[in-house]
Amino acid sequence: MACFTAPLAGAIVATAVKSAKSSDAHRNPLVRRLGWLQKMLFGGSFLLAIEHVWHGEITWRYPFLTAVRDGNTAEMLHEIATSGVAMAALITVVWVGMVLVTEARMRRAAAAEA
Repeated sequence: MACFTAPLAGAIVATAVKSAKSSDAHRNPLVRRLGWLQKMLFGGSFLLAIEHVWHGEITWRYPFLTAVRDGNTAEMLHEIATSGVAMAALITVVWVGMVLVTEARMRRAAAAEA
């Protein structure tokens, strides 16, 4: 129904954090790699939105979400709170793992060169 809105909200927050970061934030590897998180969250939201359009859960007419039109707003909000938040959290956990692995490999490569 509208589970794509939770990762989309996360992507918007990541964009805001990335644009508001301080000049010395480049030392933090998570802040340096916020672009990865943005792309993962925006891409996942986009693909989920396309899937919902494909299945007729999103229309091009107001109110756009068929759950709102059909009076299933509570069910839609439950799906956002469960599935959407779980997907956004999983994407974020995978991103943290990617950053940690990348930093470890960079440190290992730098130690091998020295």
